[in-house]
Amino acid sequence: MDRIAKVSATERADLFLQSAAILRPERSPAIIEKDFWVCWSLHRIYDVLQLRPQLIFKGGTSLSKAYGVIARFSEDVDLSLSRRDLGFTDDRDPEESGISGKERRRRIDALVEACKKVIRDRFVPELRQDFASVIGTKGWSVELDENDPQTVIFSYPRSRLSEGLPEAIPPVVRLEMGARSDDWPAQERTLRPYAAEAYPDVFEAPSCQVHALDARRTFWEKVTLLHAEYHRPANKPVRNGLSRHYYDVYQLALHNVGEEALEDLGLLERVVAHKQLFFSSAWAQYETAVPGDIH
Repeated sequence: MDRIAKVSATERADLFLQSAAILRPERSPAIIEKDFWVCWSLHRIYDVLQLRPQLIFKGGTSLSKAYGVIARFSEDVDLSLSRRDLGFTDDRDPEESGISGKERRRRIDALVEACKKVIRDRFVPELRQDFASVIGTKGWSVELDENDPQTVIFSYPRSRLSEGLPEAIPPVVRLEMGARSDDWPAQERTLRPYAAEAYPDVFEAPSCQVHALDARRTFWEKVTLLHAEYHRPANKPVRNGLSRHYYDVYQLALHNVGEEALEDLGLLERVVAHKQLFFSSAWAQYETAVPGDIH
């Protein structure tokens, strides 16, 4: 992928236009361009930098790019840092049994702050340095989201195609990070950009390996998220982007991933227990997320 990242914006645009001619009507040139930079970012993170703490690729983009079980374009990248690699084990582990609710919240708050520090002081500087070694120093940026210190925004090198993106899909790659998620089960998966599907011979390395959260786990994560939203009080604002979770659950339910998840109720129980600890809510009613009562 690095060879394509290094060529001129005009050459890349030509490749993405030609790829769209093969992949149409599903993929527009601007979407193919953004998808390339999503995949290239993951390639640099996993294949080259091998950044630590260990990162788990999860969420909707993992379902589309790493597992191929949904068809929608998911442009944001969800990455979870291992709390073990951040040092939150033993007497710092929020999951330690027997501690008070207050102590658990204190440890979770400390975990979040440690995550922010690693992103700010290690991840962003290393990402900038590595990206610059391939694409130079001009025409792009890597910055922390001013509204969320756990989100990194890669404004990728634009071409004439960037103006073709829908308003809701800006020409940036959002790396949405955190450390409260569970990282089990996970597996090594291969992903490749749309352009490499159309023209694999143009790429010196058309794919990359990522460490992705198991799609069965993602199924139950989304089901329990929607279950919590069902119980959201009327006076609390509804979260944005719920429609994509309904779509993903529907698509997963049609796939053997959904069938396998439905047979693994122990995994559902693990997801519920984790959310009760790390994403506790007085109204989510996670305890009722059991077969027959899930909404």
